Amino acid sequence: MAKREETPLVGDDGLIMTGSKGTEYTGDGQKTLNRLVGGETDGDGSGMYLISAIADTGSFIPKGMKVGELYPATGKEVLANGDKLIKLDLTHVADATGWQFQITQGEIEVTRLKDNFKKYRLGKKEATGTVNSIMTLGVSDEVDGIVAKTMKLFRRTADGTVTVSELENKPVYFLGYVRKTDTPGETEAFVFAQVYLYNMNLGGQTGNAQSYDSSMRMTGMDPVFYSLDIPSLTGETTTGD
Repeated sequence: MAKREETPLVGDDGLIMTGSKGTEYTGDGQKTLNRLVGGETDGDGSGMYLISAIADTGSFIPKGMKVGELYPATGKEVLANGDKLIKLDLTHVADATGWQFQITQGEIEVTRLKDNFKKYRLGKKEATGTVNSIMTLGVSDEVDGIVAKTMKLFRRTADGTVTVSELENKPVYFLGYVRKTDTPGETEAFVFAQVYLYNMNLGGQTGNAQSYDSSMRMTGMDPVFYSLDIPSLTGETTTGD
């Protein structure tokens, strides 16, 4: 296998997306995901999917993946009879300026009287995070924006249409990209988890952007880090020097 290109990343390579459940597709052992999406003709089956069921035999889903985890599909996959995928409808968090995802692990002291040095065993892991944002009208105050996740939202458009969104403390699917790209030969990478987004500070000071930090707490499945090589146009893999 050819050596992958080494690419040091910078903050501007990052991106944040949140997702909600869309259409579920059930395999029959014959149709590709493109065909399942398109119906009578091939559609675009590429994208992010939640695994909702894994066939007992012949599943295309890679060994080691679990129900509830994310599968990044190309659309060419043939779902076995019993495989089920739910399309994840993604929303770009356009008011974000940065994000952090921290994983820590507890330590449990197990030192006994006979020990000369303290001894430890590792405990449970904990994942927390923050999303750094700038208050952006037209993004932050939309029905799927951060405001609606922290308080009741009243929205009236110029034509008089009124939308009232009740506060819903429900988790979202979070894709935190350390690199987002669709350039052939490059690699995109992100962490996927189901999280609660909460906390927000409103207000501002003269000469400064109205920024705020939202907190994240994880729920659902354990987080997974994805590294996806984008196929090159020639079918060759990009190599380093």
